[in-house]
Amino acid sequence: MGGLVLDGFVKAALVDMYGKCGCLERAKEVFDKIGNKSLVSWNAMIGGYSLRGDSVSCNKLLVRMNQEKISPRSTTITSLLGACATSTQLSLIDLYFKCGSVVLAEEVFRMTPKTNLVAWNVMISGYVSTGCYVEALGICDDSRKAGIKPDAITFTRALAAGSQLAALKRGKELHNCIIESKLDSNEIVTGALLDMYAKCGDINEARGIFDQLSTIDLVLWTSMIVAYGSHGQAFEALKLFDKMLKSNLKPDGITFLAVISACSHARLVDEGHHYFNLMVNNYGILLAFAEYSCLVDLLGRAGRLDEAYDILRSSQYIREDVDLLSTLFSACHLHRELKLGEEIAKLLIEKDPDDPSTYIVLEKMYASTKKWDEARKVRLKMKDLGLRNNPGYSWIGVNKSIRTFLVEDDIFTS
Repeated sequence: MGGLVLDGFVKAALVDMYGKCGCLERAKEVFDKIGNKSLVSWNAMIGGYSLRGDSVSCNKLLVRMNQEKISPRSTTITSLLGACATSTQLSLIDLYFKCGSVVLAEEVFRMTPKTNLVAWNVMISGYVSTGCYVEALGICDDSRKAGIKPDAITFTRALAAGSQLAALKRGKELHNCIIESKLDSNEIVTGALLDMYAKCGDINEARGIFDQLSTIDLVLWTSMIVAYGSHGQAFEALKLFDKMLKSNLKPDGITFLAVISACSHARLVDEGHHYFNLMVNNYGILLAFAEYSCLVDLLGRAGRLDEAYDILRSSQYIREDVDLLSTLFSACHLHRELKLGEEIAKLLIEKDPDDPSTYIVLEKMYASTKKWDEARKVRLKMKDLGLRNNPGYSWIGVNKSIRTFLVEDDIFTS
C-alpha cells in the first residue's frame, strides 16, 4: 500500500510540474493514469488549466470532482477564481480588438497575468486582426523572452503577420522555431508556412513545403496556385490546377478565381475565358462580384476595355458596383483610354465624390495624354473639395526589428 501511495504522490507531482510548465497534454496523460486520485492531483490539474486561463476545463474538472465525491478545498477554489478572472480579462482584450480599440486592449493586457500562453496568443491574434503586424511580431518576441512556450496558434498568427509585411527573414526565423518546437508536421502550421513563403516571394520554398505534404486539401492547392499567379508564373499555376483536377479534387469558386487571376496577370485572355466558361458551364458555380471583377480585370489588362465595359453594363446587378468600375478605370489609365476613362470617372465621382483616388487617377490620365489644362482643373477641384492623397508608408528590417517610416522620414536618425 505504501508503494501505491508513493506512486500517487509522484504522479501528482508530475501533473503539477507539467501543468506549471504549460505541458498540459502530458499532465493530462499522467493525471488520467492515476487510479485513486487525491485532492493534490485534482488541484495540480486544475492549477495547470488555471495558469492557461482555461476556465472551461477547470469547471469540467470541478464537476468530475463532485461526481467522484472529492470535496474541493480553498486552494481549488482559488485556482478556479484565478482562471475565471483571467478568462474574463482575455475576453475583454478580444472584445476591444474586435471594436478596433487597440490601446484599451493593451491596457487590459498589462494588468493580465503573463504566465499563460493564451493571453499572449490573444494579443498576437488581436494585433493581426487590426493590421498591427509589426506589433504582432513584437509581442511574439516578448512572449519567448518571458519563457512562454509557443504553440500552433502562436506560430500561425505570427506567420500571418510576417506574410503581410513580406518579412521573409522573420518568416525563416519563425520556421526554425517551428522545427525546434516539433510543430513542422502540424497541418495548420504548415499551411501558414506555405502562405508566408508565397507572399514573401520565395516560391521555391513554398513549393518545397507543398510537395512534402502527405495530404493536400483544396485550400492548400489554391494557396499554391495563388502564389504562382501573383508572382507572374501563370503557366506553373495552370499546370498545378490541371494536376489538381487529375487528383479528382473539385475546385470551388475561389480556386477558379486564383486561376483566372493568374491568366489576368499574364494577359492570357483566351485561357482566362476558357476557365471562366469551365467554372460556369461545367461546375455550375454561381457568379458574384468577385468572379465578374476577375473577368473585368482580365479583359482590362489585355486592353479589351469595351468588352469589359459591356459585361458591366449587361447586368443591373453589377453595372454600378464601385469596385468593378474602379478596376476598369485603372485599366483605362493603363492603356490611356481617355474617353472611356472620363465616362467611368464621372460615374465614380457621382457615387463617391469624397474619394480622392478617382481624381488622382483622372489627373494622371490627363497628364499622360498631355491635356495639361484638364489636369490642372482636376487638381483645383480636389483643392476646392479639401481632398488630398493619403501618404503611404513602408517598413524595413533593422537589427532584427521592423521599422515603419514615411517617405520624408530619416530612418537612420529616428
